[in-house]
Amino acid sequence: MHLILGFGATGASFLRYLKIKDIPFFIMDSRLEPPGLLEFKEIDKKNLCLGRFDTSILKKVKKILVSPGIEFENKILVEARRLGKEILTDIEIFLKESKSTKVLVSGTNGKTTVVALAGHLISKVFKEEKIICCGNIGRPVLDVLTEEHSLSIIEVSSFHLEHSNNLLSDVAVLLNIDQDHLDRHHSIDNYRKIKEKILQGCNIGLTGVNNTKSKDLRQKKIINFIDFLDPLNKDIDRSLGNEWPYHEIINIKAALSILLVLQAIKKKENLNDLIKAESNLIKKSLDSVKSFKRLQHRFEILGIKNGLTYINDSKSTNISSLLTALNSTQKLYGKEKTLLICGGDTKGQDFSMIQTSSLKSIKKIFIFGKDKEKIMKEIGIKVDCILSEDLEDALQKLKNFSSQGDVVLLSPSCSSTDMFSDYKERGNKFRQLSGFV
Repeated sequence: MHLILGFGATGASFLRYLKIKDIPFFIMDSRLEPPGLLEFKEIDKKNLCLGRFDTSILKKVKKILVSPGIEFENKILVEARRLGKEILTDIEIFLKESKSTKVLVSGTNGKTTVVALAGHLISKVFKEEKIICCGNIGRPVLDVLTEEHSLSIIEVSSFHLEHSNNLLSDVAVLLNIDQDHLDRHHSIDNYRKIKEKILQGCNIGLTGVNNTKSKDLRQKKIINFIDFLDPLNKDIDRSLGNEWPYHEIINIKAALSILLVLQAIKKKENLNDLIKAESNLIKKSLDSVKSFKRLQHRFEILGIKNGLTYINDSKSTNISSLLTALNSTQKLYGKEKTLLICGGDTKGQDFSMIQTSSLKSIKKIFIFGKDKEKIMKEIGIKVDCILSEDLEDALQKLKNFSSQGDVVLLSPSCSSTDMFSDYKERGNKFRQLSGFV
């Protein structure tokens, strides 16, 4: 019997997978009514343990299929490791069973955009490829396992990586590492180690991180994609112009690097030779970037109202993404033009680490949410801040400090779950309150 530990979207995909394989299962979740159960009316109650974690079931269990929302120190997992039980993630199962070429993508920021953009570029260039983008981007990987596909591009979160030990892939991409989810991963060093696991089982690794710390990676073929694309910088700048903020240019470079690596694998060519030889491929790829529809809630420029430019960056859930957004607003609009709205659940991040030099674009900050007092204490001495009751109150207050040409930026740098169901609801609320519906 297999134990499904945690029953959200991933847990439901585990169950569909086990039903196809005709493998007996048991479901355990701390919630009395986990959302994943809604579609499975026929489950016998003897196969359920809800509202608690009970280690006694482990004597009957062969494997534990763990959902990413389950913490590493969960008592079921601690006991399972002590007993030598096999613990698997859906990513590990997919990588073992899928016959497709497999690309894994992770990073603190930008991974969803890079997965979507890489899929877009590859579909334009390699028209014969059947491409599936899956994982943290939307569809759980096990739900696409039975679909016909020759290439899978998989977004992987740190929660997935924490539980995974056998990540064999053709290409793995680690975009960046900065503090995030420290309430779960405890320290930036531990978070870094978890993120670097994505590169340990790859044939070719791509990274925007200058120094990987893991000793296991020293014998791996790891390429810094920013340095790798240096010969193409002029072509990229000429093709894209000023239409994309700086951080999106980095995402484009990552997606373009994935495409070039896959082409090199396909043609069995040296990567550096490929850059010189494939000028038409590169031109076609850069042209295809222009037809990519940028994702909502990610530095989404909504438009201008009453002389103010509104930008929805609700997907910003960590300090690193906030600093990236501020850098882009300064480049696009200048210094002391940004009316920043931020706040929510900090997830253990330390806002005092933000340097004053990174705040030059800011005119005033409006802080709301669960940890607003903490954020105010940590950055209030560096920049002018005002506490707000909620998102609506922040938008009302900023009107008293705005001038023609200013920028209203929602870049919360925090989790949304203290006040919203997710970052999408938060972004849509900002859109509605700002008059961009």
